[in-house]
Amino acid sequence: MVSESNPLIKAKRRAGRVKRWVKRKVYERNIGKQYKAWLVDAAQVVPGTTSYLTTISIIVPVYNPPVKFLRECLESVVEQQARNWQLVVADDGSTKQEVTEFLAAFAQQHEGDARIVMVRKENGGISSALNAALELATGDYVGMLDHDDILDRRCIDAFSRALEENAFPDAVYSDEDKVNPRGEHYELYAKPGFSPELLLTQMYLCHFTIFHTEAVKAAGGLRSEMDGAQDFDLALRLLPTLDRVVHLARPYYHWRAWAESTALTIDAKPWAQDAGARAQQAHLDRTFAGGVVTPSRTRGLNEVHPRVDGDPVVSVIIPTIGTPNDAGTARFIDDAVHSLMTNETSATLEIIVVTTGVIPDVRVDLHGKHTLKHVVYRTERFNFSQAINTGRAAATGDYLLLLNDDTTVAEPNPVTRMLELGQIEGVGIVGCKLTYPDGRFQHAGMVLLPSGPTHCWIAKPGKDPGYFGSTLTPRNYLAVTAAAMLVATDVFDGVGGFDEAFARDYNDVDFCLRAHQAGHRVAWTPYAHFTHYEGATMARKKSDPAEAQLFRDRWAAAYPVDPYYSPALNQDLARIYEAL
Repeated sequence: MVSESNPLIKAKRRAGRVKRWVKRKVYERNIGKQYKAWLVDAAQVVPGTTSYLTTISIIVPVYNPPVKFLRECLESVVEQQARNWQLVVADDGSTKQEVTEFLAAFAQQHEGDARIVMVRKENGGISSALNAALELATGDYVGMLDHDDILDRRCIDAFSRALEENAFPDAVYSDEDKVNPRGEHYELYAKPGFSPELLLTQMYLCHFTIFHTEAVKAAGGLRSEMDGAQDFDLALRLLPTLDRVVHLARPYYHWRAWAESTALTIDAKPWAQDAGARAQQAHLDRTFAGGVVTPSRTRGLNEVHPRVDGDPVVSVIIPTIGTPNDAGTARFIDDAVHSLMTNETSATLEIIVVTTGVIPDVRVDLHGKHTLKHVVYRTERFNFSQAINTGRAAATGDYLLLLNDDTTVAEPNPVTRMLELGQIEGVGIVGCKLTYPDGRFQHAGMVLLPSGPTHCWIAKPGKDPGYFGSTLTPRNYLAVTAAAMLVATDVFDGVGGFDEAFARDYNDVDFCLRAHQAGHRVAWTPYAHFTHYEGATMARKKSDPAEAQLFRDRWAAAYPVDPYYSPALNQDLARIYEAL
């Protein structure tokens, strides 16, 4: 027997560790290579070499920042590649001599440049300073730049091109990253396309965003009572007017991370979360005549629950063949119905059990306003889409909840939580959080990759926050699973229900894409949560080849890129959500 202390074995093990270390380092080095190269290219850009007809006003509120950061901030505007900008600097009564002296010198240095406007006022807070600058903004569009942050040299050029190429939309926003005091860039946020439901809980537009100047002024500018979340409050007030919004998938804004910035830690401005909650509550009161905002279990986030208007009836369609549950004590369908009736105490449910052939009825005690009916679906070969459409024919509700029979409620009132988003104008479909019995994610939205639709966080730990909180916050996707999908009945009928050509696979994604093309948003919420027993202990089955080909033929050209999954992120399934 060879001893483990044998030098040859030791050498082989050491070589194995080195090989794994090298492999890991090569893997890590490949993350963000395009992003890093793009940052380097900025140094080659020559200031003032392009110009456009549309002026973009950049307003900068100033109050006692480090002069080094302030200088870099203002110079990042002056050194823009494009010339069509206006810089309005509002000093909010800075008390540091070095700051006031620098601003005076900067004004003197640029006194011949009519694009640069300086104003000094008594201290009134950040919104007051922004409003003072806004009054002097003459550009067609306006964006906010914090006094310690930096614009990429290509920012105004890229935004100006986007305005012209997209017929002057309501807003344009870009990705952002962070930069430390040593000038090192990190933590790229490759944002999704415009996601109104994400904006309810996360001011993801943030930096850099431009709106029509007149729209900002008409909305009353910034509100001092929202200081700390004044930009979030403004975005929520403008949200009903934001129809055409363009996303630029490059970090044209570099957010300074230092001791007094929330880019480094939320503790730098603890009042910001309170201000955010007030802005969110005001939005709920304006838009939904009420609702509840509560602190999330994740610091820096609030949960937002709009008031559900009226008492809509939700028809829950559950196809089943009566499979016994894992414990063998009952059928999955019995558990699903009992769990839903017991744990949904707010919404009114019309539960429709669609059985494949005649099986014994579900026997449960009715709870509250809920009703239960059985529909027999006769077929020689099970077709999920036909089963759903059969259930729809028997439904009388305002909404349909498509639900797998192998699900149980994991958190109270999941249907109400889905209705909170489902009632929003423009939303047609709502998905929810599904986890396996061991707590791992089964569903947290779907992403369309070149390899096909995928559950983006499948099998990840249930506590994984996802990419920039993507598993913690409501948001939009192109598709969600029909294992638990809420859809407005008129939307379901309007797109012709489920396509029965997809008997087994892709039927839910195809349905979502048809709804999306018809102008309806697909939303997802983590606040509605079911346990899903499907596939928890077995390998995922391969999709039907004919249905896979039909799906590609129908949708590959229409959706070469998923608008809610940034083109700045890796399109390889094995490296999903890694920066390119």
